[in-house]
Amino acid sequence: MGPGSLRLRAAAPVPLRAWAQQSSIVSRCFWYLAGKRLIVKALRIAAAVLAVAVISPAAAQTSVDEAERGIVRVVVIAQTGQGRTLYGSGSGFVVAPNLVVTSAHVIAPARQSGDFGVAIVLPAGDGLLQATIVRYSPLTELALLEFRGGPAVTPLTLSTVEPQAGDGVVALGYPDVDYQGASGADLLRPAPPSRTSGQIASLRDRAPTGEPIPSINHQAVISSGSSGGPLLDECGRVIGVNSWHVSGADTRETRGVATRTTQLLEFLDQAGVTPTLSDERCLSFAERIEAERAATIQALQEQNVELANKLETADRLTRIAVVILIAGTLALLVAVGVLGAIVLSRRGAASAPAHHHPTTAPAATPPGLPLIQNLRRRLGVLAIVGGATMAAVLIVVAGATLLSSGNEDKQQTEETPGDFAGAITCTLDREASVGAQGVADMSFTASGSLCVNERTLYAPIDDGVRFRRAIVLGEARALDVLTIDPRSGEFRRERYPLDEAAFAAANRAVAESRAGRGCQGDAAVEAVEERNETLMRFARGEPSQRLIWRCEARD
Repeated sequence: MGPGSLRLRAAAPVPLRAWAQQSSIVSRCFWYLAGKRLIVKALRIAAAVLAVAVISPAAAQTSVDEAERGIVRVVVIAQTGQGRTLYGSGSGFVVAPNLVVTSAHVIAPARQSGDFGVAIVLPAGDGLLQATIVRYSPLTELALLEFRGGPAVTPLTLSTVEPQAGDGVVALGYPDVDYQGASGADLLRPAPPSRTSGQIASLRDRAPTGEPIPSINHQAVISSGSSGGPLLDECGRVIGVNSWHVSGADTRETRGVATRTTQLLEFLDQAGVTPTLSDERCLSFAERIEAERAATIQALQEQNVELANKLETADRLTRIAVVILIAGTLALLVAVGVLGAIVLSRRGAASAPAHHHPTTAPAATPPGLPLIQNLRRRLGVLAIVGGATMAAVLIVVAGATLLSSGNEDKQQTEETPGDFAGAITCTLDREASVGAQGVADMSFTASGSLCVNERTLYAPIDDGVRFRRAIVLGEARALDVLTIDPRSGEFRRERYPLDEAAFAAANRAVAESRAGRGCQGDAAVEAVEERNETLMRFARGEPSQRLIWRCEARD
């Protein structure tokens, strides 16, 4: 489509060009800030806004609404004798902190001449932010920009799942059809992006220009100004970069064409940028309903287990209280018996004569009295010893019961990583990581036997402490080994590149694996363990990237 044109062309495919200088709109769009110094405020928001998901467990944006926050307008400014002028406009999206991806033809004038500059306008903030060109590739129709200042923006997540014809897609950007009659000031103010939707019509190995670029033909409506904007799946994850549109010569049917993430990932890898990836397939509405139902069942099961544990603890405490009560009662009875024996012994001693008068003849001692008194003293001693022994035995039994209960509670606490559950926040350890450029902090949820985000199950490793999940990345042609240590809170991701043979073998292993999505089902842990063991054979040598996060549960 030509600059400023809104008509459908029944001709060869034409790139989506931004407004040209000769456009009737742009001719009125002299920069309203010409001659004035631009004041840009550097706003900062909480670090939690930067939390993104890594690969499969990482929970980056999971909806189109969240993805809209990372869409930007890309503008080209011309320096003329009359001042600075808005020359052209396109779209882009944040792929890593302060890094924006757009189409190469959007910023081509700034690349070709020093009289042009590039800037971006975030969907929220104070307006125009100066940008520099980090990488420019006209052969792949991609460009990478870097900007400074403005509010923190969460990077979009790139999907590594192979798209299929018929999948629903959403295009975001700033098409010119939304800004007919707008002034230059309007185009430089923050505004939410436009949204259109449709389905994937077909997948192609070449772009409309004939270049060998993997592309997606789709039905989401785009026009001039949409160039560089993302094509998303229905979960808000990037599956392409909109760069062209084509029109049928006879049918006048139009389709958008986007560069697939296969090409984008190679482009970013060459630039040294590590984006946030997801290998999770976007679920349909029916699948999401089923996943929510399964999550509800799992939550109820966890509540039942927690309630059963509480009842068991209450029962144990009740038994301990009964033992202590019995022991105390018996000890009291023994004490009363011993005290009675002592009182009786003293009374008997007091009733006996202390001495005899010398002139008086001693009274006759009844036969057997000394034997009775001696027996009484022995019984008193036995009562004291027996009572003390019984009290000691009862105290030992009660103490053993308490100790046994305490050991059971301690063992359960040690065996269950209870502190590593719920909402988890992770901070990237950049010093310990290798190849961490463009990687941000992240967050996710953990529950059950280390089920991440209620859909990705990790299996325990032989050491009995850590948990692992091995994943094959289709777009990056690599094996990611994810390891979580609930005790230390360390989350590690190590990436191993795969050659063609290893990649094919790893994909076959995944296809034959019994481990599916979700954490439910019989023998789910065993299935993940078998899949991990099979895929770990492809983790040869040193990883090309090692990322380490320090995680903790939020209160």
